[in-house]
Amino acid sequence: MRPKKEKKDPAYIREQGKRESQGKKTRTISFSLSKHIKAEGQSIEEWDKLGLLSDLFLRIKFVGQFSTQKALQEKYIKQYTKVDFPPDSKFKQPKHLSNETWAVMHITGTSKEVVAGYIEDDIFYIIFLDKEHEFWPSSK
Repeated sequence: MRPKKEKKDPAYIREQGKRESQGKKTRTISFSLSKHIKAEGQSIEEWDKLGLLSDLFLRIKFVGQFSTQKALQEKYIKQYTKVDFPPDSKFKQPKHLSNETWAVMHITGTSKEVVAGYIEDDIFYIIFLDKEHEFWPSSK
């Protein structure tokens, strides 16, 4: 008869060597370009040629360390909760997207360039790359 193995604590509460317990992991926001539409705004290749892609990736790395709630609370991402699609947008609403709550994220803290999309299950789906801030034009 074999001796019973002791149950181990989950990794997030187990001490490893001299390290402290890590605490419970929290979900962070992720980003997806799987639904990006090239027909509106710019392509990934265009942003690469303009040098904007590296700024976007740095922003994704920064914002991706936070939960969705914290990213919204700190205004790293802005959701448009009062309208379905921006009424003055230079972009056309994709026909296959109708009930989403649209959101934008500037690629730096002060840039006019944004990515526009929606958040679902802690994933920001980037639909448009918008270097001229035409998704939701403002008077600034």
